[in-house]
Parts: sequence; C-alpha cells; structure tokens
Amino acid sequence: MAKPKDSPKKSNENKLVTGKEIMKRRTPADLKLTLARFESDPKKAYTAEQLAEIGAITLKWNQIEGSIDFIGAYILFTKTPICLQVATDRVLSTKTKLSLLKECLKRASLLDEKAKGCAYECFAEVEQCRAYRNAIIHHHIYDHEKGIGSYVDESRSPYQILVSLEALQALYGILCALLDELHEIDLLFRMETDAQRPGRFNEKEMQFQPFSGEKLRESILRSGAKPVANRLNFDP
Repeated sequence: MAKPKDSPKKSNENKLVTGKEIMKRRTPADLKLTLARFESDPKKAYTAEQLAEIGAITLKWNQIEGSIDFIGAYILFTKTPICLQVATDRVLSTKTKLSLLKECLKRASLLDEKAKGCAYECFAEVEQCRAYRNAIIHHHIYDHEKGIGSYVDESRSPYQILVSLEALQALYGILCALLDELHEIDLLFRMETDAQRPGRFNEKEMQFQPFSGEKLRESILRSGAKPVANRLNFDP
C-alpha cells in the first residue's frame, strides 16, 4: 500500500527574508479593475496604526530630505557666500544634491574605497526609499484588505505599493537607520570639505589646530573600513 504524500507546505510558511524584498511593483497585466469590496474613505480602509505609520514616514522623510539639503547646499559650498548657499538650496532638487554628493565622494581624499562604498550604499537606499515614500504619500486606495495601493509615478507608469501595517513599520525603521547614517556622512563631508575639521586647542600657541589629513585617516579608518553608522573616534 502506497504511503500518502505529505501535504505541500504553504508558500509563505518559513519564508526567510532575503533583503531583496520590495514594496513597489509594476501593476500586473491581469489586474482586476473590480474588487469584492472597495472602500474609498481612508479612515475606513486603513487602521489607525496604518495611518499613524504613514504620517510618521512623511515626517521622518522630511528629516532625511532636510539632512541631504543641508549637506548638499551648505556643507559642499561652505566657503561660498551665504546668499549663494541659499540660492543653491532652492535651485537644486534633493535628487540633484545626491548626485553632487556622489561626485564629491569620488574625489574624497580622507576615505578609502570601502568607506566610500558605505556612503554610496546609504545614498542608494535613500533614493529607493524616496520612491517608496512618494508612492505611499500619493497612492490611491485599491485593495485595502490586502494592503495594496495603486500609484502612477513621475514617468506616468502604473505601479502598486504595499501599505500593510508590517510594510509601513519596516519602511519607517529603515528611514530611522538611514537618518542615523546621514548624520555620520554629514560629519565626513564636514571634514572632507574642511567645513568643520576636528582638531584640538594648542595651549602654548593659544589657537585651535585642525587635525591633518593623515591624522584623520588614522582616526576614521584605524581598523579598516567601518560601517557608516559606527561612531567616529577622534582620540588625541
């Protein structure tokens, strides 16, 4: 007598996180335009927790954007008149400022390639999260029971975005981590552009002496390249 076959496991059971999961996808070609239940009122379609996460994502992104704007307009152009810094901040978009920061990284003299790679990776994640944030803020309610919204991006291409509570909480956590990394990158650019180079006060000469480039390289990369989120240590 043949043994009964084991029942197949559910596809979602014991599924491991790969790090390649995405919140945004192209709208499927076989998309159904009619749903079993459609709700147009956001307060009825989404829970209070979902709405709170959407609001938190909006505010956290404002902080990230403000950090990029400050580095891109004031730190990169620290030795230009303040009127030009303000004009630069107004004229350049956040996306353009990120491109400028990447160009500055290419010519950085205090960081090695691994350290630069950490900053590049942070900028890439910021750009990805920018697309997610835009989709969440500008999406239309679609299948609220499954946590799926619809969205047309800047290229007028239709997409779907996850707005489930779990997805929103995960994105908020990523934004918090990126903001911490941007604070560290801010410090790196301050040193690289000589906008605020660390040093120590010389009591004999009664003046502040900035650390040399060699001293900074030793302090930043003392034990090899470290993640950007690590705190920098400037021991005398």
